[in-house]
Amino acid sequence: MSKKLYFENAYLRDFEANVINCIEYDGRCALLLDQTCFYPEGGGQPCDIGYIGECEIAEVIEKQNQILHITNKDLSQQKVKCKINWKRRYDFMQQHTGQHILSHCFLELFNGKTDSFHLSTNAMSIEIDIKDFDQNRCNLVEDMANEIIYRNLPITTMIVDEKELQKLPLRKHPSVKDNIRIVKIGNIDYSPCGGTHVMSTGEVGIIKIIDFEKLKESYRFEFLCGNRALEDYRDKNMLMLTLGAKFSVRYHELDKAVEKLINDHKNLSKEYTNTKKTLLKYEAEELFSKCKAIDGKKILVKIFEDRKTDEIKLLSSEITNHSQTVALFGVLNDSAQVIFTRSDDIDINMNSILKEVLPIINGKGGGNSKAAQGGGSMLQNLNNLMEEAYRKILHYYI
Repeated sequence: MSKKLYFENAYLRDFEANVINCIEYDGRCALLLDQTCFYPEGGGQPCDIGYIGECEIAEVIEKQNQILHITNKDLSQQKVKCKINWKRRYDFMQQHTGQHILSHCFLELFNGKTDSFHLSTNAMSIEIDIKDFDQNRCNLVEDMANEIIYRNLPITTMIVDEKELQKLPLRKHPSVKDNIRIVKIGNIDYSPCGGTHVMSTGEVGIIKIIDFEKLKESYRFEFLCGNRALEDYRDKNMLMLTLGAKFSVRYHELDKAVEKLINDHKNLSKEYTNTKKTLLKYEAEELFSKCKAIDGKKILVKIFEDRKTDEIKLLSSEITNHSQTVALFGVLNDSAQVIFTRSDDIDINMNSILKEVLPIINGKGGGNSKAAQGGGSMLQNLNNLMEEAYRKILHYYI
């Protein structure tokens, strides 16, 4: 069994060890050392990465009390120099300690127990068994958590047996019975944990809850600590300054500027829609006037390219407001679309006509007796479809 140096000193970045074995694991090499500072994935905390000699270690796991350092090549040396990725390790130490602080605050303020937590290289979240929550409560939790940070309480660890465990005011009970490791924050929080942590709460820097959502029986909270919180603030501050410059306002006036933009957009959209409808009416009248009548009846057949289907639907509706009129329209974009409509005074089932011709473009669609719409993938056959539909309308209509 490897000696776990990360329990003795979580701040150890470099160390020497002996390679005692190299075994195969999932088609890769797994190095076993006599001692290691590489933390294996477990307890919700990701593993450390780094180098053993010249071998890059991208995964560390614990199997049957053995710590496996996974690499892509064998290492024949017995004594090696090892180096962990300290930036990653320290980030996890900040986040994991922050989780302990936050869990303590939820329990103290709202009797909210931590159901689970998730830590990765770019996200951190906890699920709290709590029924109701809002932004005011969120502020209370953040204030309490950061007050604990500002007090710079010492963080220590200890190994206890079951008898000693009974004397401690644990926040949660351990899942193991032997070699129970307790992480203690000052005299306020005692929690069984096998992860790595900073030495004092001040090193967490800051805790910021960035989002929360209601689940079935609990709430999930996303939060950031330390350097992650700083980077998040930098990004958001830069975004605020950039948007402020674009709107020519200070950042605290952005909400009003955005609200004005939204209202202006709504008004312009309404004006655009009304103008579009007016233009479509003129277009409909022009198409209707140019269509020659057959026995007092008009059948308009046209294929449009690069037009919105909704526009053509509105256009066909305007045209068939005229009596004794049928509109057979096609639209060519990424697919072939067809829109068949008729006026109220014509007894033809447009849905039946549509379904008879849609196989020509390998299409599907439907509607009712007055208006029907469909589409298909065989764009090259759209002309054939329109001609066949026209012949069927002539057969029933003229």
